[in-house]
Amino acid sequence: MSFAQLVAHFNQKFQRADGSEVRKPFALEEGVVVAGFYGMRLESAFETFLDPEGRVIGHQAQLHAYGPHGKSVSPWAPYAVALDEDSIVDLDRLIRTLHVLNATALGLIAGSLFLEVHPWHIARVPRDHGAVFEGILRDCGWSPRQIVLEIAEAATQDPAHMARAIHSFYARGFSVALHQRGISDRELERLVALDPDIIQLGRQHLLAAETSADHGRELAQRVQWIQNRAVRVFLQGVATEHQAQIARWVNADGYQDSALRPVEETTVILVPGYGDSGPGHWQTLWGQAHPAYQRVRQQDWYQPQVAAWVDALDREIRRACRPIILVGHSLGCITIAEWAAQRWADVRGALLVAPADTDQQPFFNSVPLRPFPFPSILVASANDPYLELERAKQFAQHWGSRLVNLGLAGHINVDSGFGPWPEGEALLRELRAGAQRPPAVSLSNSASARPRVSEERDVLC
Repeated sequence: MSFAQLVAHFNQKFQRADGSEVRKPFALEEGVVVAGFYGMRLESAFETFLDPEGRVIGHQAQLHAYGPHGKSVSPWAPYAVALDEDSIVDLDRLIRTLHVLNATALGLIAGSLFLEVHPWHIARVPRDHGAVFEGILRDCGWSPRQIVLEIAEAATQDPAHMARAIHSFYARGFSVALHQRGISDRELERLVALDPDIIQLGRQHLLAAETSADHGRELAQRVQWIQNRAVRVFLQGVATEHQAQIARWVNADGYQDSALRPVEETTVILVPGYGDSGPGHWQTLWGQAHPAYQRVRQQDWYQPQVAAWVDALDREIRRACRPIILVGHSLGCITIAEWAAQRWADVRGALLVAPADTDQQPFFNSVPLRPFPFPSILVASANDPYLELERAKQFAQHWGSRLVNLGLAGHINVDSGFGPWPEGEALLRELRAGAQRPPAVSLSNSASARPRVSEERDVLC
């Protein structure tokens, strides 16, 4: 069939899965395919993976998402608006189908096609992982052996279920790559234990290796440790020739080539909790050490009202000229959760430290338990007077956060003995590194193809 007929075929297929006779998720625009999902526009972009000799290993598909007003949003945003578990599963398949269609249109047949499988999708499919997508590939003229399925946050999922899913993918001929965003050896050990074909090391590894020769040697040792277990190592987010040299020097099996595109910077916004963060609090110390960080100012720190606090956070977000990373503590984390349930902006991640369980305190409403439209790390402790550890696990599960348990660390504030807190800064660097990956070139560059942005920022950037 022609390419237009193939797009029409998948429109019918996804309409039947959705139970809709009207909505067509795919549209063909100037030779490429775009998709719609609950008012959002979804586009494909591709990065190239190279081997140490500069030969093409394959292409990594990336999602570019735009909100109802045409504003860029996090690739996690569509998952946050999915209404139920079935919607999340259907959305994940729709995105991968979108990428396969566009890879077909571009003739990206050199090497493998790397496609991300969202961890929520894996968690919600009980068995036979890859069966439906195998049929989708067959309709497009592709084979599972041409596909590398990328799984982020695999170490945070149920290990037995994740192992069964990976085994099912292997049985159908897919390859599997697991992504380590941070630099924790314990996380890496859990990932390697799942027996992937590839470990992808996030950009944080490259940034650390650039700072000193010692960190470069540590990265080389980590690469060798992984390879000694018969697993290949790819480095993600190589944005300069120097970083490409590091990738070759540490003997990585491949690296993501983004050297021709500039890296996006991010704005950090500090979101304090009840009473504001005092002079010795790590949030205050971070702000003093980094004057470019922005900080939310509340009119009343001691009689918090949810609407007023969310509005103050939203005003600070609208002032930012670049993609945003939020850093919340205590009630500030719940403010972020409330904001994420109500508003849109180009937020790329959030560090959530010791969220206050407002269901147990006389502040705000019940804690919103909806997925965040951006990646997040939730830092908790085993003896926080304002958040039980089991409740922290529930927050992390519903928000889609990676949980970091500091043990007996109290409320992770001055009273608990926390000053500058360099370990927290390392987590922040991890989030910023993930958000700073070089933007891939989108396939659809027509300004008329996207809705015009009607809203304006509070300041000119």
